[in-house]
Amino acid sequence: MPAAPRTDAAPAAPAAHPGPAWAGVLLTRVPVVLAAAVAAVTAVAVPLVLLDLWAPWTAVPVCLVAAALAGRLAWAVPVVPAPAWAALLSAAVAVGGGLWAALTRAEHVVLRRDAGSQALYAHHLATHHGLPVDPSLAALGGAEALADPNVTIASPAFYEVGTDVVPQFLLGAPALYSLGEWAAGWEGLLLAPAVVAVAALLAVAGLAARVVGPRWAPPAVAVFALAQPVLHVNRSTYSEVPALLVLAAAASVLVAATAATATPTLAARLGGGAGLLLGACGFVRIDYLREVALLLPVVAVLAALRHPAARALPAGAAVTTVLAAAAAVTYSRPYLGTISGSLLPLVAALAALGAASWLGVRLARSGRLARVRWLTSPRLAPALCAVLALVLVGLASRPLWLVVRQDPADPGSRLVAGLQQAQGLPVDGGRTYAEHSVDWLSWYLGWPAVLAAGAAAVVLLARLVPALQGRTPLPAWSAPFAVAVGSTLLTLYRPGITPDHPWADRRFVPVVLPAVVLLATAALAWAVRVLAARTARWGTGAAVVGALLLLVPTALATAPLAGQRTERGQLAAVAEACASFEDGDVALAVDPRSRNEWPQVLRGTCGVPTASIVVPTSQGRPGTQEYLDVLRSAVQRQAGRVREAGGRPVLVAAGGDLAAADTLRALGVTEPTTVTRVRTSEDERVLTERPDGGQAITVELVTGVAPEPAGGAAA
Repeated sequence: MPAAPRTDAAPAAPAAHPGPAWAGVLLTRVPVVLAAAVAAVTAVAVPLVLLDLWAPWTAVPVCLVAAALAGRLAWAVPVVPAPAWAALLSAAVAVGGGLWAALTRAEHVVLRRDAGSQALYAHHLATHHGLPVDPSLAALGGAEALADPNVTIASPAFYEVGTDVVPQFLLGAPALYSLGEWAAGWEGLLLAPAVVAVAALLAVAGLAARVVGPRWAPPAVAVFALAQPVLHVNRSTYSEVPALLVLAAAASVLVAATAATATPTLAARLGGGAGLLLGACGFVRIDYLREVALLLPVVAVLAALRHPAARALPAGAAVTTVLAAAAAVTYSRPYLGTISGSLLPLVAALAALGAASWLGVRLARSGRLARVRWLTSPRLAPALCAVLALVLVGLASRPLWLVVRQDPADPGSRLVAGLQQAQGLPVDGGRTYAEHSVDWLSWYLGWPAVLAAGAAAVVLLARLVPALQGRTPLPAWSAPFAVAVGSTLLTLYRPGITPDHPWADRRFVPVVLPAVVLLATAALAWAVRVLAARTARWGTGAAVVGALLLLVPTALATAPLAGQRTERGQLAAVAEACASFEDGDVALAVDPRSRNEWPQVLRGTCGVPTASIVVPTSQGRPGTQEYLDVLRSAVQRQAGRVREAGGRPVLVAAGGDLAAADTLRALGVTEPTTVTRVRTSEDERVLTERPDGGQAITVELVTGVAPEPAGGAAA
């Protein structure tokens, strides 16, 4: 293997007028500092929650110190000089994107999808200061209640584990958003994603400045911020927002570490910092393992080239990856079990790529790889480019020749089948619609951006291969390019999410959309430079036309949903529900919607002990007399336990196929009370077309005291 070649900067022409020092700091250093601070907060939350110390008087000082220390270390990242207008315009786009997300924020509190579960998780942390969730088992009748097969304390995203309730998702995002509740109550919690989004958008702009050029940062971040999936996650309590911030910052630090201007000592420090940030994403999202696995071949190349960042990069990633894995096992073990079908292949890929990368480094340093003629042949670059082009064409053309399916017994299949029936589509619940993943991208960015990004990926690969062969300088963008393209291809091949839109499209936010937008912007920048070399007027015209080709399709796709506010009124509905209960009340959810939507709301927000009455299909089908008889018997048993414990059993229903009041009447409640009923909207759930509106939903809660058994004796 030849000696390590020098590295060159990102593929952008240097600025003739670098601009004031503060502009580069704002554009390329500040977002990294903010990302390091956020990563530190998610890390220190782990021991504080474990010790039940996640409270304002303990967590805030610790988080401030941790954020300050992490930010101080991140301040060492080199600055890319930038014109003042580029920095200010990028910052204005980031602030504008966050402000618009705040103004159009969702109020997803009554649990229907992941955002609701994250909000309830964050609220529990803010108000109870630790985990797990206490179900107040004594008020439910003790262990005898859990021994009843028709009684459960579990609900969607909140698992029953022994005598406790465990939230589904990873700890990082809920802990981060709980800080917002300490600052401004429920509204602060719901505004927290928009605040984090400002830093995340600025981080994308900073990455664009490093890999494309500072002057291209404003249009790149504008296209990205306009994309509907980005706006969708920015205004709801999703984990994609902090994940985007940390990943974009990690990519920026990695670019700085492999730039030609980095000294060996600085490159090693930056490599370690990039690894720490990448691994810290594991406190927020479990699928970060894909990016960690894809980083290993990059590390192998750097090690073979004897780059000073080669050791520090995996060491940093290993530290935070191990900590994040320990946190996931500690707090989210049931969730890890439910996704083992996709998690175990990720872990296997991590191990396999690690072993292959280690072997590759050994072979390279022994000189054996250099003797493999095709690895050093100039023909390797066009061959690999042809393979990448074929893969891209294959992914885009899949709807013409492939239908992707999953196990029809999967719970997601039942949801898909219901949506197909409602939308007049052929009922085939096993379909994942993954073959349309490239179409989904084109919905929001337009085909010009998608095609330009694909072309740029092929061209940049052609530049990268000779560098890997030691014949040209290694571009500074090499590492994030390899990881992002690999992750994008894998995500497009298998999105791994229920395919209703716009809910499914958030899968693209942390990696795929930034990669496509930056690649398309790089293609535009190249075209402008080529035309500007002929005449300045041609370059200016190309810049305007190209920017419009990127911005206009994105703006048109987002426009129908730009002003939409979903789940409005849910906070008021929850307040009304809480006010309807008295001390000593115990809620028993008796119909499917109430069992899905209300248990953790009543338990975690209202402080009302809550259990659900369930009827397995083996005991009766919904709507049959057999089902009703089993349900009535189970309600009587559990109501008796509650009364024996000194409480008042209150049956709750939320509607569905059978009106909530009718359900309670069938169980013996003579005068059901509608304590709240809000007509609101949520995002569409469409399978085969781009969403362009919302759909009406009714959030309601109907209650009634469980009737005494005949003769007044407890059951």
